[in-house]
Amino acid sequence: MVDENKRKEIVYSENSKSMGVAYLLWACFGLVGAHRFYLGQTKSGIASLLLWLIPFIGWTILALWWLIDAFRIPGAVNEHDMKIINMLNHADPEGGPEPQVPHGAVPPKALTEADRKREAMLEDLRSTGYRKEPRDTSYLYR
Repeated sequence: MVDENKRKEIVYSENSKSMGVAYLLWACFGLVGAHRFYLGQTKSGIASLLLWLIPFIGWTILALWWLIDAFRIPGAVNEHDMKIINMLNHADPEGGPEPQVPHGAVPPKALTEADRKREAMLEDLRSTGYRKEPRDTSYLYR
């Protein structure tokens, strides 16, 4: 079985981006935004594709954008790789820390009927010291 650090290293190496590949895509297909799609910048990649369809004005903007991208590619590669590192270091899949409820604060209200039943069951258990028989036989008590 693979330990946690080795698993993180494997996931990082599979998802990290190569600076060389990014520059190769920039040099060959940069005017249509191929390097942007490679680096996960889909919205700006689509914008460059749309600019490609507009003769003269769009092409002029793309040429300037293409030159600027030559200097921005290292930062974009590092930013993408940092996102992977942050994702691997956080517990939840969304990439952010779990929200903490301050001590003594009231937790958020239950939203669904199943949540309300769970909360009622937990409140019964808390009030009786966890020695009470279940009050109904729904699937939540099994």
